[in-house]
Amino acid sequence: MDVDFKETIRFAQMGGYLLHTAGENAKENGFGINVLHTQNLAWVLSRFAIEMYQYPSSEEPFQIETWIEDFTRVTTTRNFKILNASGVVIGAASSVWCLFDMNERKAVDLKSKSEYAEFATGIPSLIDKPEKVAAAGGVSVSRHRVKYSDIDFNRHANSIKYLEWMVDLFPLEVFLHQKVKRMDVNYINEALFGDIVEIYQNTTQPNRCIFDLRRGEEMICRAHILFENDI
Repeated sequence: MDVDFKETIRFAQMGGYLLHTAGENAKENGFGINVLHTQNLAWVLSRFAIEMYQYPSSEEPFQIETWIEDFTRVTTTRNFKILNASGVVIGAASSVWCLFDMNERKAVDLKSKSEYAEFATGIPSLIDKPEKVAAAGGVSVSRHRVKYSDIDFNRHANSIKYLEWMVDLFPLEVFLHQKVKRMDVNYINEALFGDIVEIYQNTTQPNRCIFDLRRGEEMICRAHILFENDI
């Protein structure tokens, strides 16, 4: 389901739309999964930040634009903006990716892909780039076993599923009066089918929360969520 009980697009669903747009644009540019998988390569999301100023309703059309800002030796930055039907920016996002060799299990030097450089626009993100999230600490507040519906074509948990697992831990009362303003996610390791992911939560100050997702002692993901009042 794309919308929540307020009949507006769910935060995690918007994240899914952004990543789908990124995938389609990569295909158009000639380095989508349809090409990379024949070379045993894949794009791996390293960091992701989303800011929402207004959530579209179920009946409201919106548009997503995406562009590549840069290619460094190890990472590439892809940015997004979300516009309503009037062309007003209602959200923005920034993401950092690595090109991963599935056989060697290591990142590819992007300088070896010189043909990609022409797609770097140099245009910065509308928001601050994804931040490095501090450890949450504390104790586990939930656990999730990675299931069939969680995994994607790389056979690990889909990047958006992490967002869902964390956002779903807040009581309904939070969403009655507030909305997710910004979320920064650091993807550190893969969560695979059957893994038990322990979720640690720490409310650092009002309207702010930090999460750690761990497999035993191994860190899987860290995230920072900022809420604001929903007027």
